[in-house]
Amino acid sequence: MKKKSSRLVLSLFSAVLMFVMAACSSNSNNGASPSVSPSASPSETSSVSPSASPDAKPGIDWEARIAANKKAGKITYGTSFYYAASPPDANAVIADELGYFKELGLDVEVIPGLEGEQMKMLAAGRIQFTASGTASTVIQSVANGAEIKGIAVMSPVTIGALMVLDKSGIKSPKDLEGKTVGYKGALPASFKAMFKNAGADISKIKLVSVGFDPTILNTADVDAITVFKSNEPNAMEKLGFKVRLLDPKDYGVNSSSGVVVANNDFVNKYPTAAEDVLRALLKAQEYIASHQDETIKILAGRSETTYNVETETNRLKVEMGIIASSQVSGFGIGLHTAKQWQDEIDMLVNTDSIKKAVPVDQVMDNKLISNIYDGDKLIWIK
Repeated sequence: MKKKSSRLVLSLFSAVLMFVMAACSSNSNNGASPSVSPSASPSETSSVSPSASPDAKPGIDWEARIAANKKAGKITYGTSFYYAASPPDANAVIADELGYFKELGLDVEVIPGLEGEQMKMLAAGRIQFTASGTASTVIQSVANGAEIKGIAVMSPVTIGALMVLDKSGIKSPKDLEGKTVGYKGALPASFKAMFKNAGADISKIKLVSVGFDPTILNTADVDAITVFKSNEPNAMEKLGFKVRLLDPKDYGVNSSSGVVVANNDFVNKYPTAAEDVLRALLKAQEYIASHQDETIKILAGRSETTYNVETETNRLKVEMGIIASSQVSGFGIGLHTAKQWQDEIDMLVNTDSIKKAVPVDQVMDNKLISNIYDGDKLIWIK
């Protein structure tokens, strides 16, 4: 069903709101497989095969599976920032638009919204799936008692970064000592970890909450601001400003982006339906990769108010590029590992973002994503 949002406010500064969100995830005994690291080289992963149940590989009885999926009834996927062109939310819209959900016997409704509210509804069981900007928000939500889990991760690379003016002379986080850093809502743990890893004394950095206008960077108020790589840098350069990004991954911070999050109770009750929601999302990824302009048109068509096509086109291009460049050879997009999540848990503990570590099998489940692939080939209905 096509839903429209009267609240849509996609502008040059839209993505920054996702820094303030928090959320979801949970399920147990499948978190340790596969053992391959998302950052591993092809040679390191060639002997590793994702585990999967026998009925999930080629030879599926699709007729019986579709019948089982229909028993799940209405399924709701809530987008984390309205109709922004950001996977996996864009994938949900495309899967709906092109009939991928229906082909698998799934009755899925895609509703627009904001990550914070969708995470609350997910934990309450009012929706069954949503997206989180990073695994950290899922972990923090589970630490606070949410019964949800990350079931796929589009990329093991964060899309967050610190942006500085090129003329500022700031070339490392340590150069920010004695200077001011602006953030939206709360400073994400990935930046705290970046400061620590770079040897910067965070007590010597003034941290201030700022609005959504990135041109504040061209004032005396701040020396750096938190941004998404797919949004504010492009906005600033279009206005004629030369900028530089300080990327957490360059300082050994292992984070993530584009997490698909599910309600635990739904996954436990309807495992094939949950698995096939993922299957449809990743089928949509194949379409988006070769039809980015068409994807933007479809997303724009779902909004009732102004849709900034230029901004969203850039967002999709950048984020799809990050996903493609970080994919592990021989494995499908969306694969995530226990180590990847453990690194993020450790980061949150080390930056005092959570009081104590939570078990990795309470925040992620990789069985569903492993089951939909044969190597790096998506298994689709015949």
